[in-house]
Amino acid sequence: LFANGYDELFAQLARTLDVRMGHIVRRIESNRRGVRVLSDQGEFSAQQAVITLPLGVLKAGAVEFSPTLLSAKQGAIERLGMGVLNKTYLRFPSAFWGDQHEFLDRISQRTGEWAEWLNLDYYTGQPVLLGFNAGSYGRKIEQMSDRQVQTAAMDALRTMYGRSIPSPDALLITRWGSDPFAYGSYSHIATGATPEDCDILAAPIGDRLFFAGEHTNRTYPSTVHGALLSGRRAAAEILD
Repeated sequence: LFANGYDELFAQLARTLDVRMGHIVRRIESNRRGVRVLSDQGEFSAQQAVITLPLGVLKAGAVEFSPTLLSAKQGAIERLGMGVLNKTYLRFPSAFWGDQHEFLDRISQRTGEWAEWLNLDYYTGQPVLLGFNAGSYGRKIEQMSDRQVQTAAMDALRTMYGRSIPSPDALLITRWGSDPFAYGSYSHIATGATPEDCDILAAPIGDRLFFAGEHTNRTYPSTVHGALLSGRRAAAEILD
């Protein structure tokens, strides 16, 4: 866990780089002369480019490629799945749960709903619980208001700890499935897909376009370290 957020990792990795925030890429063009990336704030040219768009963005076709991606790569994009794991952080006046286990699990009436909680007090000393919701219910809560999500979370916690527990004084909810820069949390091998599809997505196109991201790492998919290692692999491919 990064108690102060993943910025702790990325700031170190990017300390010597020119990082441009807030640029929405619309189109990527490649030919024998190089690569041109068109964004809503201008164009960028280079000899090579590493494409790290999330699988959900690739599946949505949110970025146009010219020429279009090879049929094998497009097929892998379509076959692999993009799942949702949403998180609800609740901060309370005090850690009423009084349990120093890392995880607090619940057998819910409807399978999987508010079934797993991470006790952040264990790591940070802050009275915060993090509830996970995946699959269909993880997508369902994206259509709910913050108040509705909080009510559902508290209903679950009060079946565990009693009706007298306090309400949270702050909450934070992710909605990865509807985030236009992600369209999901991370990839999975869907019905009809195979691990070889990750290899297909990882394969470069000529000596111009290279691909990285957790969905291109068949050994450690769906993880931050898988994404990091895929970037190192793409960098090595360019250097070779």
